[in-house]
Amino acid sequence: MQPIEFKPIPNAALSAGMVIRFESTNRYLRLTHIFETGVFGMWVDVAERAYFARRPLWFAKAELKALLRDEGGEIGQFQLPFAFTGSIKDEASELKLNAAWEMIEPLVSLFEKEENLSARSFSSCIRRRAESLDVSKTTLYRLVIRFYYFGGVRKALLPLARGATPGLAGYKFQPTEGGTERIYKRRGRQSILAPELGVNEFVVDESDIEDMIRSYKAKLRTGPTYISHAHENYLANYFSKRHPERYRLYLKGETSEPVTVRQFRYYIHSSARLDADLIRNVRSHERNPGSLSSVRASGPGEVYEIDATGGRIHLVSSDDPSLVVGKPILYLLIDRWSRFVVSAYLSLKPASWEEVRYALLIAFTSREKRFASLGVDINDNRWPIGRFPAVLCPDRGSEFLSESMERSVAQDLRIEVTPLPPLCPDGKAIVERFIREIKRRMTASELKGVYAERPLDPRTKRIEKRAAVAAVHSLKDAYRAIIEIIDDHNNRPHTALRKLKILTQAGIAPQPRDAYMWGLENVTGLRTPPLRDGDYFRLLLGIDTASIARGVLRYKQRPYLPVNETAIEMARTSTSRAKSIKVRIDKTDPLEVFVETKFGEWAQFRLSVGAVKEIAGLTLDEEEALLGRTAMHWARADHESRVARLNNKRPADTGGSKKGIAAKTTVKKQKLDLQETRELRTLETAGMKESLTGGRKSSPPENSSHDSVKANWQELEERERLERLRVIQENRNKK
Repeated sequence: MQPIEFKPIPNAALSAGMVIRFESTNRYLRLTHIFETGVFGMWVDVAERAYFARRPLWFAKAELKALLRDEGGEIGQFQLPFAFTGSIKDEASELKLNAAWEMIEPLVSLFEKEENLSARSFSSCIRRRAESLDVSKTTLYRLVIRFYYFGGVRKALLPLARGATPGLAGYKFQPTEGGTERIYKRRGRQSILAPELGVNEFVVDESDIEDMIRSYKAKLRTGPTYISHAHENYLANYFSKRHPERYRLYLKGETSEPVTVRQFRYYIHSSARLDADLIRNVRSHERNPGSLSSVRASGPGEVYEIDATGGRIHLVSSDDPSLVVGKPILYLLIDRWSRFVVSAYLSLKPASWEEVRYALLIAFTSREKRFASLGVDINDNRWPIGRFPAVLCPDRGSEFLSESMERSVAQDLRIEVTPLPPLCPDGKAIVERFIREIKRRMTASELKGVYAERPLDPRTKRIEKRAAVAAVHSLKDAYRAIIEIIDDHNNRPHTALRKLKILTQAGIAPQPRDAYMWGLENVTGLRTPPLRDGDYFRLLLGIDTASIARGVLRYKQRPYLPVNETAIEMARTSTSRAKSIKVRIDKTDPLEVFVETKFGEWAQFRLSVGAVKEIAGLTLDEEEALLGRTAMHWARADHESRVARLNNKRPADTGGSKKGIAAKTTVKKQKLDLQETRELRTLETAGMKESLTGGRKSSPPENSSHDSVKANWQELEERERLERLRVIQENRNKK
């Protein structure tokens, strides 16, 4: 049983998901809904007590404040159970989770109204929903209670026991007079091609309608969509999988269209529930493009704008010799109200949700921990840690409209994502303006490899090519330059903040950092995230594959040693044969990796001391970008060294065996007489002394009295000199 870990938040506003602790009674109240006159909350305990929880109760705000004052109450956060922060293991669990969420999603929307949370209305709403789905009312009730018990986390729905199968057939079975059952026939007119292709007898059931709605929403998330386009997407990707044989006959022209556009439109209009973000992408939806409300916010933390842009700087690797690794992608997160830059992340990988994940991770965790290994001089006081926003406003990039982005940010982190309409970049004008400022200041910094203009014409293309040749900075150098610009921006006066009279009245300097920190504590009505920072950290960690063997976990060819008891036990039970294992890691701070466990604390492994020295100053993105070139350099060097070794071992005039070389050398030694042996020994010794003395030749012994020996010595030395000259000349001729 995981113990309760409560973290008090000083000066926190009352918001849904927060927990109030009463020290006098040692009880915890989870706030589920906030209204003008009062709040709704439910008493919570350890995770195992969720089964016995009851519906939210109403508390007047005055009564709640009195309890906070008289009973020593504190507002704070609960630690989320470890089972809810891990990744979903298999597709079956994902399907179960989606099914549970679709069952209670309309109820969650209904309970946003205060009148529906009364005792009678609460049960009535759940009963009507259960009857429409043909499921147990108790099952639906426990799903809703569990959802609010854990602060509105979608993954909390997964461990529930499976109830009755939801849904009814699209055409109900009806008993006939004889007692047998028959199914209704297809309703409506037949196609005009029925005489040629045959009568269409396909009957739509509830599962088909769910597929239609799912396909339509998927198309809307990608951009503006017509009903006809969504209908084709449904037939190709959903109907073909559920009814493969009928779809095959339809493509061969042996049957009529099983689901027509008119049918598809009817079921979409009657059954689909679209939120505001999806409605914007309906092609027939009218909106006012001249509205300026999209760039307004009531306080810090309400709306964050996020964007990704290509950096106009060529980078090189950190190794020697340096290799050009390309241009990075810059991710920026900025608070709309205060203009405070919450996060900046540079990546050499293509834009994707995994890269957006690290931009969010940098935003809401310690700056010192993020950038210490990269050698960037920044601290949490100069660049404070950001708070989770209520709304995240991206553009229509694929990384921001992905299913992973929706599931992790909108459903797990409970952050509302509001993508901009197509061709509407001014909807996030603040982050676009800051991107332009960063590019302008990067150009003014005169860093090597930077170019100012987008390469569109021959002149700008030549400038971009010259910048690539002049590149000398690595990814960590670019990080340092970007963070220096952000640090200067956050701590200098901003003209937009000068217009906020509330800052003038409070005596706050019109600087993004000061305005952001003051607004979080004094501007009321802001949403405070219900989870702890550690929970968000685990939810945002990336997923990768490592191996474990002989008590050591290896990731990216580097050893990680166990830290906590869970990791020690995992290392102790590891075998001598490497076993693949899924790990969670922060690539901006790869000193630690985590392994998910079903119960208790996650296994934590830390990089060994020697590997820490190897990875110092090198990001994993930069390392991955160089994997291909590193392999090429290794293979080339290995090939050249092996060829050199074989050349040194190559026999001169034999068949290639070492035995032949030894025999020939032995024969030559046998032909030498004593005088020749002595002369060669003298020459070898003289050459060695010449090398040791820096080129000075040693003179013959002074007590040598034999002229014949002296003559022989001079003759040998002259022959040796001539032989060296011959070798030098031959080498020159080869060149």
